[in-house]
Amino acid sequence: MIRQAIAGNRDIAELMTAGLRGERALDAADQLRLEQMLAEYAWAAFHIWDRTQRGVFPKGTFEATCGPLLCDVLRTARGGTWWSSAKHTGFIPGFILDVDTVLARNSGVPVVVNEDTHES
Repeated sequence: MIRQAIAGNRDIAELMTAGLRGERALDAADQLRLEQMLAEYAWAAFHIWDRTQRGVFPKGTFEATCGPLLCDVLRTARGGTWWSSAKHTGFIPGFILDVDTVLARNSGVPVVVNEDTHES
């Protein structure tokens, strides 16, 4: 649904591109729209992550598919700001750890993984 909205509506595509990069000021309504789009994007990625954890998808599916795509969005100016606050209110620790690991893996920052935070 997110991809369809972006592909079919130029205003949403502009909000996602210019908004994520911080290229334009956002009023309260556009800020809310952007945050909701980010939440939907992350929630969709969570479902792939969860199914990978449960063995529905092969191990490594999240890290090879939607994890890097989600991280591309989270590496933007506003995407990163959103993730810094949203990850502690709407997602479980194992997902947060794996997203942060994928983010760090492609940024050159050393990654410390604590397996105890993963849900079984």
